[in-house]
Amino acid sequence: MIRKSVAVVALGLISLTACAGAPESKPVAQQQDSVMALKVADIEDLGPVVTDAEGFTLYRFDGDRPNESTCDGQCAATWPPATVSGENFSVDGVDDVGSIVRQDGSRQLTVDGMPQYRFAKDTKPGETKGQGLQGKWFATGKAGDRTQLAARTGVISGLGAVLTNNAGLTLYRFDGDTAQPSASNCDGGCAENWPPVYVEGGQPRVKGVDPKLLGTVTRKDGRKQLTVANWPQYTFKNDTRPGEAKGVTVAKWFATATDGKKAQQNKAIALTSATVGDLGVIATDADGMTLYRFDDDSADPPTSTCQGKCAEQWPPAFVSEGFQVQGVDSSIVGTIERDGKKQLTIAGWPQYLFAGDEVCGDANGQGVGGKWWATKADGSRAGR
Repeated sequence: MIRKSVAVVALGLISLTACAGAPESKPVAQQQDSVMALKVADIEDLGPVVTDAEGFTLYRFDGDRPNESTCDGQCAATWPPATVSGENFSVDGVDDVGSIVRQDGSRQLTVDGMPQYRFAKDTKPGETKGQGLQGKWFATGKAGDRTQLAARTGVISGLGAVLTNNAGLTLYRFDGDTAQPSASNCDGGCAENWPPVYVEGGQPRVKGVDPKLLGTVTRKDGRKQLTVANWPQYTFKNDTRPGEAKGVTVAKWFATATDGKKAQQNKAIALTSATVGDLGVIATDADGMTLYRFDDDSADPPTSTCQGKCAEQWPPAFVSEGFQVQGVDSSIVGTIERDGKKQLTIAGWPQYLFAGDEVCGDANGQGVGGKWWATKADGSRAGR
């Protein structure tokens, strides 16, 4: 095993083939004239992740077993195994590196025993489009752990922006815990009803949340639990889908706002923001539905060109007098008159919903016609 850093030398190779069967496991050869295979890059929001020599993100698959790849055929076409031409290679900043020999004779890299892959839809260094797919594919941390956001931001109607886990389920804080010092007092049957939010790897990260608010507390079983503003975080067993917050009806339990405080009822909130897929923090309506902007519109002056059939597919985002804003700079928020109502604008751009989005967190309108884009919290286009 290699456990030390060495200088970058050359490019590792990626094979597009794979096959089934338990492969042979061999340690990394340590030779001076070696080819660079793996290194570490700091990816925004995820932190340090393992990459190939060109800087493309590498992933691990929960369906694999240590020193055995189960991804072949079409799977391997989508997730090309990260391979090297022989045992004579080196790594920079990555721990516990090895390799396995696949049935076709190619040598696939492993980190902490887990086979490594690229994602076919990552087209440039630093992209992580494969992150979290199917709930089984994760960017690889430098010690081989899953690299993932500890939490995300979501929206609960009437509560506004809250924290959620990676599946979109609401996070909660408990008045029976303490923040100074951080301590969880929810164990046993309590923890069965309120599963702790665990953290793997190092410093937790959450898009749209000040990193200084994030930390961990070590539970009695030795596992690390996420804390926000020093408060331990939990989900609720009766919440089964994004947008639910059934736990707020239980005494001493509160949904966690994005600043770590208790989320409070505020039905006047009409515009807020949430983490949507791999698009980052996106503007949403009060129910967490993604908002969009249209390239054929104008921001100066704010003008909507989406009428008739267009407006049936892209319903304008209407707001009422006295609406409130959360998670978006109120100075860039406005309205335009339309059909006797007020259509929301962000940075001058009229805002719309998409008829093809069914639940909060959907962004099926992203990129439609090359002119429709989810709206970032600053009014700019997502994914561009």
